Amino acid sequence: MIKGKGISKGVGFGKVLIVEKQDRKIKKEIAENIEKELQRFKIALEEVQKDIEETMEKSSGTEKEIMTAYLMLVQDPTLTIETENLIKNSKYNAEYATEEGFDKIVKMFEKIEDNYMAERARDIKDIKNKIIAKLFNEDNINLSQLPEKTIIVAKELTTSDTAKLDFKNVSGIITEIGGVNSHTAIMARTHSIPFITEIYKITEVFNDVEYIGMNGSNGEIYLNPSKDEENKLLEIQRKIFEENNELEKYKNIETITKDGFKVELLSNIGIPSDINKVLDCTAEGIGLFRTEFLYMDSKQMPTEEEQFFAYKEVAEKMQGKPVIIRTLDVGGDKEIKYLNLPKEENPFLGYRAIRLCLDNIEMFKIQIRAILKASAYGNVFIMIPMISSIEELRRTKEIVEQCKNELNEKNIPYKKDIKLGIMVEIPSTAIMAEKFAKECDFFSIGTNDLIQYTVAVERGNEKIAGLYSKYHPAVIKLIKCTIDGAHKEGIFCGMCGEVAGDSKFIPLLIGMGLDEFSMNSNKVLQTRKLITQLDRNECEKLVQEVINMTSSQEVKDRMEKFKK
Repeated sequence: MIKGKGISKGVGFGKVLIVEKQDRKIKKEIAENIEKELQRFKIALEEVQKDIEETMEKSSGTEKEIMTAYLMLVQDPTLTIETENLIKNSKYNAEYATEEGFDKIVKMFEKIEDNYMAERARDIKDIKNKIIAKLFNEDNINLSQLPEKTIIVAKELTTSDTAKLDFKNVSGIITEIGGVNSHTAIMARTHSIPFITEIYKITEVFNDVEYIGMNGSNGEIYLNPSKDEENKLLEIQRKIFEENNELEKYKNIETITKDGFKVELLSNIGIPSDINKVLDCTAEGIGLFRTEFLYMDSKQMPTEEEQFFAYKEVAEKMQGKPVIIRTLDVGGDKEIKYLNLPKEENPFLGYRAIRLCLDNIEMFKIQIRAILKASAYGNVFIMIPMISSIEELRRTKEIVEQCKNELNEKNIPYKKDIKLGIMVEIPSTAIMAEKFAKECDFFSIGTNDLIQYTVAVERGNEKIAGLYSKYHPAVIKLIKCTIDGAHKEGIFCGMCGEVAGDSKFIPLLIGMGLDEFSMNSNKVLQTRKLITQLDRNECEKLVQEVINMTSSQEVKDRMEKFKK
C-alpha cells in the first residue's frame, strides 16, 4: 500500500492507464520559408482551439465554465505574438518558436507570486504542448473513449485533459502534481470520482502495476490488492453507497432543526443547464445564479433578449421557488476579452463587479431589464455584488427604477415588487449591515471574498494559504454582525459562499440564525440531513462560546468537537 493526498472522496477499482507526455527533442532550425512556418503555427493553433470548442459543446455545468475560461486564454492574441515574432524576425521553425515564445510568457507569469497567475502559467504550458503536438502530428491517448473501470495515472492532468475524460468509465485519478482547488479536482468531485495526488515519481511506481484499488478519502492506494485489501475497500464503498441511499430520504422535505427552526436550502448555478442538478437534489430554490458565465461563454456582449431567455428558462423551471440572480461579477479572477478591462496590479481590489457596472450604465441596464422581464415568469430576485458603500446601493436602486419605468412605457410585464438585495463580501458593508438593511430587501454573505478582505490574504496564494481562515475570530464576528443587522431591520440573510456548505461551520450559522444556505447541488442533501439533526439551542450556546475566542485554531478546535 502507498499513500498520497486524497482530494476527492470515494473508492475505485480498475486497470491502470498511464498517461505520459511524449519526450520530444525540439531542434532549432532556420526556416527557409517564413510564411510556411507562420501558416503551420496558425493551423496548429486553430486546431487546438477547435478541439477545445468541441469539448465545450459536449460539456455543461462546471466543465463548461472551466473550458470557457480556458478558451479565452487560447484566443488571447498576446499569447502568440512572441512566437510569431520569433518566426518572422529570427526565422525559427514553428516548433522551436512555439517552445521559446510560450516559455518566455510562462516564466513571466511564474515570477508573479500569485497562485492565480501560477495556474495560468500551467494552462499556458498545456496550450504550448498541444500546439507542438499538432506540429509533430502526434497521436495522443483518446481520453474521451476509455475502457470500463479505468484508473488514470499521470504526472499531471491538465484542464483540457480532464475535460475530455470519459467520466462514466473512469474509476479513479492518481497524479503526482495536483491540488484541492485545481480544475481536475473540481471536476472529479463533481462526478464523484476518487482522486489522489502527491505520489512521487508516479510513472515509475505504477509501471508494472495492472490493477489497483484506491480510497480517495484518505489517499490509500493498493497495488494489485489482495483479497483482504479488496474486501476492506469494498466495505468502505458499501458504507458510502449506504450513506448516499440514506440521503435519498432527505429529498422533497423541508429543512428544519430538531427544535423547529426552519431554514431555506438553495443551490448555486452558473448556466441554465445546471438547473437539472438543482431539481434532482430538491433544493428549495437558487441562491446564486452566476450570470458572468453568460458573458464568458460569448464572443460578444450577450443581448437583452439572450439574457432574458436564459433567466426566463431558469425562472420557469423552478416553478415559483426563489431564483436569486446576481448581476455581472467580473474583474478580479474573471476576465472577459471583449470588455477590454484594464490590467491591474491588484484586480481583487480594483475595477470589478458593481464598480464596472455603474461605470457602464447602458450595459448594466440591459442586464437589469432582462432580469426584470424574466421576473414575470417566476420568483426572481436581483442581487448586487461587491457593494462597499450606501452610495453604490442607492445609485443601483435608481437604475433599477429607471429600467422599470422603461418597461412600463412599453407595457412589458415584470414583477412589480421584485426584491433587490446585496452580497455582503466586504468588511465595511458587514460592519454597517444595519444601515444597509434599511435600504435593501435581503443579504447574501459571500464568504470567499469576505474572508480574504478581512484577513488581507488573496485566497489563491499558496505561500500564505495558512493565513486564509474561515475560522478567524474577526470573520466570525462579521458574519454575526451581518445576520444581526439584517434581522434588526426585518430582512432575511442568506449565505452563498463555500462556508454555507461546510458541515463543521453549519452549526455555528444555525446558532447565529442564518435564514438561507446556498451551495453546490451535490452538498444539498447531506446539509439537509445535518441540519435536521441539530438543536438550535445547542447551536446558540456554541456561538456564545466561539464569539469570544481569540485565535483561529481555538475556534476550529471547538467547532470540530461540536456534536449534533
